[in-house]
Amino acid sequence: MVNPKERNQRMKSLFANVDTEALAKQTPPSPIEQEKRRVGSAAVKSMDRAFVSIEDENRRLHDQLLSAESIIELDPDRVVPSFVNDRLDIEGDESFQAFVEGIREAGQKLPILVRPLAGKPGHYQAAYGHRRLRACQILKRPVKAIVRDLSDEELVVSQGIENSERLNLSFIEQALFALTLRERKYSREVISDALGRKEGQRLAYISILTNTAALIPEELIRAIGPASSVGRPKWEKLGALINNRSLSTQQKKILADVTASSAWSESGSDQRFTLIMDAFDQSAKRKPDLVEVTLDGGVIIAAKRTDNSTRISIPDNRLPGLSDWLLQRLPELFEEFQQSKERVLE
Repeated sequence: MVNPKERNQRMKSLFANVDTEALAKQTPPSPIEQEKRRVGSAAVKSMDRAFVSIEDENRRLHDQLLSAESIIELDPDRVVPSFVNDRLDIEGDESFQAFVEGIREAGQKLPILVRPLAGKPGHYQAAYGHRRLRACQILKRPVKAIVRDLSDEELVVSQGIENSERLNLSFIEQALFALTLRERKYSREVISDALGRKEGQRLAYISILTNTAALIPEELIRAIGPASSVGRPKWEKLGALINNRSLSTQQKKILADVTASSAWSESGSDQRFTLIMDAFDQSAKRKPDLVEVTLDGGVIIAAKRTDNSTRISIPDNRLPGLSDWLLQRLPELFEEFQQSKERVLE
C-alpha cells in the first residue's frame, strides 16, 4: 500500500514540466465561449441518449420478431393438402378462376398455415388456405405461409379459423368433413371447433352432419361436388334412396349413364345433384319386376324384384309345407350358393 508521502511525490512528478507562470497568464474563456462549450456538451449528451434510445428500440423489435411467427415464401409444389380436406372441388368452384386472377393481379394478401411434413425435410402440409395454395401452384409463384408445429388435432382445429368466417362452405362439404373426422375418432367437440361452430346446440348439429353424410357413398358425393345451394333435406332424401351407403347394381348403372351424358358435362354441381336425384327417384318409383314360376299342376310362385330386394310369394293353400321347408333349408341353400360363387371365381 502507498503511503501519503510517496503519493505526494508522484503527484508532483506528474506536473513537474508545467510552466506555472504561463498557466497563470492564460485568460479564462469568454461567456460566449463558455456557452458554445455548454451547448456542444449538451448536444453530445443528447446524441448519446438518442443512440441509446435507438438501440433500445432495435432490441425491442428484435425481441418481438423472435417471439412472433414470421411469414415466409415456400415452393407450392412442396406443400401437400391437409390429410382431411374440407373442400370437395376447388377448381370446379365457379368463383375459383376469378380468385386466381385476383392473386395474379394483386398478389397473395393472406398467408396459409402449414406444418413441417414428417420424414420429408423441406416439405410441408397445409392446415388451411388450400385455395390460395392451389392458385399459387397454377400461377407458378411462391406461396406465403406461416410454418407452425402442429399435432393432427391442432391441424384440424386450426381449420376452424377460416371455417368460422367462410360463407361458401356447403352443407355436404361440412358433413363429409365432419364424418371423416369422426371416423378418425375425433370427438364432437373437436369436430365442432374444426368447423368453427361456436353457437349453441353445436354438438347436435355435428350429429346431423355426420348422420347425413353416412347415408351416401363418398364417391357419389365427390362426383356431385359441393352443391352449394342444396341443403340438408335434399341430401337426406337422396340418402333415403340408398341402402347401407352402398349403391345397388341398378343405381351404379344409372350413375354411369348420367355421368356420361352431355347434360352432366354441361352442368354445375347444383344441377348435377338434381340429375342424380331425379334419376334415382324415378328408379325407386318404378314398378317392381314381376317374375312368375309355373310348377306342375299350374301352381304359380310369384317373385317381385326391386333394386334392393326380392319378395317371393308362395300360395300356401296350394303348396302346404313348402314355405316351412324352404325356410329350414335356407342355411344349406345359402352355403351351396356360396360354394357355387367360389367355383366360378376359380
